[in-house]
Amino acid sequence: MKTYLVKLTPQEPYFFGNEKRFTIAGENNQGQMGNSYFIRSERTPLQTTLLGMMRYILMPDKDYVYVGKNEKAIGKESFDIECLAQDFGVIENISPLFLMKGEDKYVVTPFDCVNDKKKQSEKDDEENKKNYFYTPFKKYQEIETDSGKKWYATEFEVKEDIECSYVRLSDKKIVKAGDIFGTEVRTGNKKVTRRKKDEKTEEKGFFKKEYCYLKDGFIFAFYVTLSDESYLTRRKTQVFLGQGKSLFTLEFIGQEDTLKKEVAEILPENICYCIGDVYTMSEIYNCCAFSITRTRDYRRYITGENGKIQKGSVLYKLIKAGSVFIVSNKENFNEQIEKANCQKIGWNILVENKKQEGKS
Repeated sequence: MKTYLVKLTPQEPYFFGNEKRFTIAGENNQGQMGNSYFIRSERTPLQTTLLGMMRYILMPDKDYVYVGKNEKAIGKESFDIECLAQDFGVIENISPLFLMKGEDKYVVTPFDCVNDKKKQSEKDDEENKKNYFYTPFKKYQEIETDSGKKWYATEFEVKEDIECSYVRLSDKKIVKAGDIFGTEVRTGNKKVTRRKKDEKTEEKGFFKKEYCYLKDGFIFAFYVTLSDESYLTRRKTQVFLGQGKSLFTLEFIGQEDTLKKEVAEILPENICYCIGDVYTMSEIYNCCAFSITRTRDYRRYITGENGKIQKGSVLYKLIKAGSVFIVSNKENFNEQIEKANCQKIGWNILVENKKQEGKS
């Protein structure tokens, strides 16, 4: 069994579409008039994308998917979000995605951040003065509700303080997303099909797609643990990911997974923080005195034995990385979060400050 730090570096702008798709002027699926010719890429790939990428790299026979000798290497079925446990061959687990620049790690800034412009010291240079530092709010007011006692934060500016950003784990320095991710708009024409009653017509539709890229030396990264490293035949390789099949390079470095430990050290004692996305039910909010969450869409794609990919019918809502909870019923909360199959691929990984648990 061996754990690797995987550095995933885009070599060109990329497009992770998820649920984003084009429509043309006319009736959409809900019978309403709509026109969507401009779609934007997600900034980061889903954990299922990382799993699929790793399975492809580890497959001994690239001509087939879940058959023959590939089963031992990568398992025999597509990831199922509802399943309690699945076998992914030699892949023991994958960590949540994070960013790196040099040796520094960055995660989504916890949503309990107070956008404080305090300088670390009076000697900070001009570049540092433009950045914020992670200063979680520590003032709450308790109120009684029909579902028990709840807290809400005071001295908190919602429009400013939940701005998307990343925090450097080494010193809590915050970098705004705009300083990490750039965008590039591409235009073109695409043949689309319009169906109305018994008629079917095809026409060209103008579209714009906004691709993303990483600035200033930032890269994606995650940890993967393999039960048999012999299937990893190359420590450096290349893959194509996303809707545009953008080129990425991968580098595997033998290294212990310290991500959860490093994240815990920056958190205040009462916060439970989502390192990666979380799949759970809405009942989780009944277990909390306070929460700040956002969501993102996920739809399962199934790969058949012939390699054909089919789109699932169910659209799931994931709680996004960076969301925070203050837990009032720990036992019920854990029951909502502990989904072994999701945790195996890097979802449902939450961290608390170890001091809260009485650990050193």
